[in-house]
Amino acid sequence: MRDKELETKLRLLTLQVDNWKKLHDFITYGLDKTKPIISVEQERQFTETRAHLLQETEHVFRKLNILGELSGKMMNVLQRSASVRGVRELSNDEVRRLENEWNAVFTKLGVVQGQLKARRKELAGQTGVAYHLSRLFRRPAAAH
Repeated sequence: MRDKELETKLRLLTLQVDNWKKLHDFITYGLDKTKPIISVEQERQFTETRAHLLQETEHVFRKLNILGELSGKMMNVLQRSASVRGVRELSNDEVRRLENEWNAVFTKLGVVQGQLKARRKELAGQTGVAYHLSRLFRRPAAAH
């Protein structure tokens, strides 16, 4: 049995995680002062990744029911990392906060992704009839 809504959530979450990883790569590059100054093309790619996160995060987080839990941390990360050049100029305390908040969001996304994959696996073993019966009996009774 496949659940279209579950598959949609997994696709959205996978794209979100991929963009979150790309952002981390850019942040890590910016923090490494031994690396050469960022190129215009790298900065453009960073801005594009950041824009995708800004545009899609609320929709994805709302769909996954984690908006209230993660939106503040995500926005803090995106505000602290306005550009790769700006990341190089962060103080040590700001870098620690940036890393901690990035990790908190990434960890939660990974946990939710794991839960959705487990649900997908569980559904794969069910027939259509068993799936609909379980949903029918799981619903709370309507109050009269």
